[in-house]
Amino acid sequence: SSGINAEYGDVTVDLKVPTEEMKLVINDNFKQEMLFYKQSQIGAQQSIARLKSLGITTQRPEDFFAEMVKSDEHMKRIKEKLISKQLTMERTEKVTKMRKMKKLGKKVQQEVLKKRAEDKKQMLDNVKKIRKGKADQEETDNFEINTEPETSSGKKKEINRKRKAKDSKYGFGGKKKIAKKNTQESYKDVSSFSSRIHSKPKRSAKNDKRKGGKPQRPGKIKRANMKSKSKSK
Repeated sequence: SSGINAEYGDVTVDLKVPTEEMKLVINDNFKQEMLFYKQSQIGAQQSIARLKSLGITTQRPEDFFAEMVKSDEHMKRIKEKLISKQLTMERTEKVTKMRKMKKLGKKVQQEVLKKRAEDKKQMLDNVKKIRKGKADQEETDNFEINTEPETSSGKKKEINRKRKAKDSKYGFGGKKKIAKKNTQESYKDVSSFSSRIHSKPKRSAKNDKRKGGKPQRPGKIKRANMKSKSKSK
């Protein structure tokens, strides 16, 4: 301000408040603050008008570049720190969200497994009731089970030839323990006997050979006699 006063003369403005007005607000803090605010506002307006009349600029030009208080390196470190803090917060929020979703997924899975177990139990109970004939018509309709042994046309299903042959050979139900035991009639019945099938051909005493063309080995006594004869010679 001393340089401006030396170059342009006295540029100060008079902002004195009358004594009577100061006495009115001496005990009221709010009115004192408003008085100081108005005094500062009037002083700024008068100062700007006075400086403009003297040709002194009060605003920065548009192409003015002021030197930063902090260096670019310092601001770069601050920016990196802020970005790192932001990434950490995002990562923490993501992990928290994944934990909540995992808990929710486990809860849903437990509910689904519980519902499946209940449905399975209900189905088994209904099947038991149907087997025992104690089920209602509604439960039977839900399972769509045809309890009658007839086909859709009303006729009984025919058994195939293979099943009939096995039934005739091995029987079909009933007692099987003494099914093949002979009776008096079966003992006397020889109509199914065939000498060609049931009798063996007689072996000749001279050419008694086994399969493969080898002769039958002589008995023990015969071998002993043959051995004694060979020694006596």
